[in-house]
Amino acid sequence: MNIDSLLNKTVFELKSYAKKNGIQLNDAKKKEDILKIISEFIPTEKEEVKEEKVLNKMAVHSTRNIHWAGLGNLKIGYNVISLKQAEVMLTHKAVRSVTTEELVSYYGK
Repeated sequence: MNIDSLLNKTVFELKSYAKKNGIQLNDAKKKEDILKIISEFIPTEKEEVKEEKVLNKMAVHSTRNIHWAGLGNLKIGYNVISLKQAEVMLTHKAVRSVTTEELVSYYGK
């Protein structure tokens, strides 16, 4: 949701939106004060683009340090690389793809 879509909401709807998203309004009662507080929690376009870039990445595991001219480097262990790099790097015998579950268990989350 962006700030433009919130401009048409009533004060009650804005308070409901804030409560649903865990945004503290404190003593704000006017629509413009509420919008100012909520706008601090809405991601900007740059932040949204960063999220899209993450979707074009893949995790791989390398058993050796690898340098591939024109493509990049891999260190021993887990690496996050672009899908384009992964397509080529996975042809190397020391590189394999990893699952999300494997990463989660390795990093202990």
